[in-house]
Amino acid sequence: MMNKINYRIYLAGIILLSIFIMGSCAKIVAPTGGPKDETPPKIVEIAPANYSTSFESDEINIKFNEFIQLKDINNNLIMSPPVDEKPEIMVKGKVLNIKMKSWLKDSTTYNIYFGNSVQDYNEGNPIENFQYVFSTGAYIDSLSIEGQILDAFTLFPQEGIYVMLYDTYEDSVPLKNIPRYLSKTNKEGFFKINNISENQYKVFCTDDLNKNFIYDMPNEKIAFVDSLIRFNLITEVIVDTLFKSDTLAVNMDSTIANKQIDTIITRINKYYEKPKYVFMLFEEDKKVQYLTNTKRNQKEKLEFMFNKPIKDSLILSINDSVVHKDWFLKEVNTTNDTILYWITDSLIYNREQLDVLLSYQKEDSNLVYQWATDTLNLKYFVTKKDKNTEEQPDTLIQYKTNIKNNGIIDLNNNIRFNFERPIKNVDQSKFSIFSVVDTIETPIEFSVSQDKANLRKMDIHTKWASDTSYKLIVLPGAFYDIYGLTNDTLEIKFKSQKLDFYGKILANVVGIDSSFQLITQLIVPGKDKEQVFLEKIIQNDQIVEFSFLPPKEFIFKVILDKNFNGKWDTGDYMNHIQPEEVLYHTEKVKVRSNWDIEINFDVNKK
Repeated sequence: MMNKINYRIYLAGIILLSIFIMGSCAKIVAPTGGPKDETPPKIVEIAPANYSTSFESDEINIKFNEFIQLKDINNNLIMSPPVDEKPEIMVKGKVLNIKMKSWLKDSTTYNIYFGNSVQDYNEGNPIENFQYVFSTGAYIDSLSIEGQILDAFTLFPQEGIYVMLYDTYEDSVPLKNIPRYLSKTNKEGFFKINNISENQYKVFCTDDLNKNFIYDMPNEKIAFVDSLIRFNLITEVIVDTLFKSDTLAVNMDSTIANKQIDTIITRINKYYEKPKYVFMLFEEDKKVQYLTNTKRNQKEKLEFMFNKPIKDSLILSINDSVVHKDWFLKEVNTTNDTILYWITDSLIYNREQLDVLLSYQKEDSNLVYQWATDTLNLKYFVTKKDKNTEEQPDTLIQYKTNIKNNGIIDLNNNIRFNFERPIKNVDQSKFSIFSVVDTIETPIEFSVSQDKANLRKMDIHTKWASDTSYKLIVLPGAFYDIYGLTNDTLEIKFKSQKLDFYGKILANVVGIDSSFQLITQLIVPGKDKEQVFLEKIIQNDQIVEFSFLPPKEFIFKVILDKNFNGKWDTGDYMNHIQPEEVLYHTEKVKVRSNWDIEINFDVNKK
């Protein structure tokens, strides 16, 4: 039997062995907890020093207190003035290495701007707006300008736009020369150009799609001002007054400290004013006309889409002696950039392949319009579905309406029919609309009209009473399309919206003069594109009333229509024409049911 001493020795051995095994299995891990590192890297050494003069080096080394990385350096790096070849930027641990690849001008201040590209390696904390400045001359130029670039039509800030300064002033300079100074806008559209020498400069802004610092592509967006940038020297006279020791005078009501002047010191403070600008970015209407797409997704329909509105009418022809004069019906969309041809001759539309000639006016290299002709081969392949359709052809018109059975119609809406094919004849006697009160049906007056721009749209107009039941009946023969098909009987019961569902906006607009008319719009807010809900044109100061509005948020926008053509027009650089000005109400307008919302808008307060 084991004695107590041996048992204790045995037990101690077991414990030591367990500790050894546990220790050998343990893992070394980084300590957890503590605040997140949000501190950007700090510079500990620069050679040559930032803001060096008489710069002659071809290499720059910047050492930080921690490991760094470069984020999106190609889109952020800007060297101003521009050089033939950008410097080579590399990271070596904690060191940012810059190698100059181009010859540098004499007596010139250079700014290498990194934006937020230099970040710490672990957390990605950036050094915001980091830049390295040096001069090949005896001093550092210190003038600067700043501002913001907005989209001319939406006033949204524009990111990634180049702002370029030129020390020659001809209109053609941005079209053939690279700039003297350069900067780029951030996400908020703001820019700043530092270290500019004293001079006058022409300014030009562009998105520069091909990144050559030249305005040479028709779809590049631009902004400009005709006046030159000037740096005004401001002189301030500052007067400092020194007083002798205070003497006290006492009266019955209060104690007054009387100070005696000892010395008056006058100082002169001189500095250059920093110009601040807001530029409006736009795309000129200088695109050369071309055909973007063609479709024949129905055998009787030909569709031609252009990159912009066509200048004149199209000429469509088929080299075929059997084609009669009126073999198609043409339909043009509201923007005049898409043309539909509905073929009415079955001998033509039943062909799988059509060879057509399409003539239209397009610009030559000198932007002079000339007639051009495209030869197009348009095919329509018969599918299994089409074969079934040919065996059982449509005998009725296919269409959709904006009202459903037992649905609700807005008080300011028409009943709209959207047809698959153009309508040729309408017989209003085949329509009936009744107001229904306690099963008593009373006919009401209405009118039917066809959309001139879209022959497939038809509206029924009437004045709806609030919160009322209605019944629409459309009998066969009310519509005939261009292929002779007609409609079946339609009966829909629906109700009009309650009047107190709607709100109203009363916009008191002032500041209009005879040089423009005002296009007032209610915009539905959206992420990518503005949707115009209602629009009214006015030519005098007045209260603009927008009625029957659903409860939602709107944006109030105006366009200063200077050429009185009822739409917004872009600018023209070589003709010194700015895009038409747009303005927004400072806040969104929230419409509530059964409420009138009043807003004041002064065109002169921008």
